[in-house]
Amino acid sequence: MRTTSPLSDSEKQWLQNFQRKLETLDGTCTLTTNFLDPRQLELAEAILSRENSLSYTVFGGYPEAERNLLYIFPAQHQEKLPELEAIRVSWKSPAGQIGHRDLLGAVLALGLKRDQVGDIIVTEEQQAIVIVAAVQAAYISVNLTEVGQLKVESEVIDISGGLPVAEDDGRDIKGTVPSLRLDAVISLGFGLSRSRVVLLIKGGVVRVNWRPVNSPAHQLKEGDQISLRGRGRLLLTIVEGETRKGRMHIRLKKYS
Repeated sequence: MRTTSPLSDSEKQWLQNFQRKLETLDGTCTLTTNFLDPRQLELAEAILSRENSLSYTVFGGYPEAERNLLYIFPAQHQEKLPELEAIRVSWKSPAGQIGHRDLLGAVLALGLKRDQVGDIIVTEEQQAIVIVAAVQAAYISVNLTEVGQLKVESEVIDISGGLPVAEDDGRDIKGTVPSLRLDAVISLGFGLSRSRVVLLIKGGVVRVNWRPVNSPAHQLKEGDQISLRGRGRLLLTIVEGETRKGRMHIRLKKYS
């Protein structure tokens, strides 16, 4: 297995546990992991890339999430995203902001483990967002009433329309492509040669709608989100039709 750096003892132990969980899948079962940090996700994907009978999606509540859940399922099943919820924590205090560490400590004090908590996003309006698995959300929202010495209010919010956090507005890109193949769209969006893009796709660093895709010929459609590890993501916003020479006019949003 190739990884970017040698495995530590703790990483070896984690990977062994992950492999044991995969061995319990019998072709009909699914598996949702706890939240993985970027290194654990890298290790897990290296294993899953060799499992032809399995597919998976990666989701942490929003596209730029650092900590993500993996939903692993038989390759012939329909894909879906892991079930997440977001908790909005708000407070009123002239003393200043509650920090990330304060919030994490308060959530863990409710009896949760670190891998049961996703990203914590502190805003500038005396509010924060805590991302958790759906099964934990109601318990946390009821019991998270204090952070340190401050009283807080907690409520579960709908994330289907996106999280109320500051986001990159993206850069508009317009151009033509010979088709809506994945390699053609990535080439336009990131300014890379088609040959380079093909290698990247086959190398397992591209996801479409949070699902890994390793076929350069994968056909895209309006609304698809494409992420390229280490380079950002693209949103295929509009397919405008063909040129006289049969190329497709498209519009993209590029996010860093």
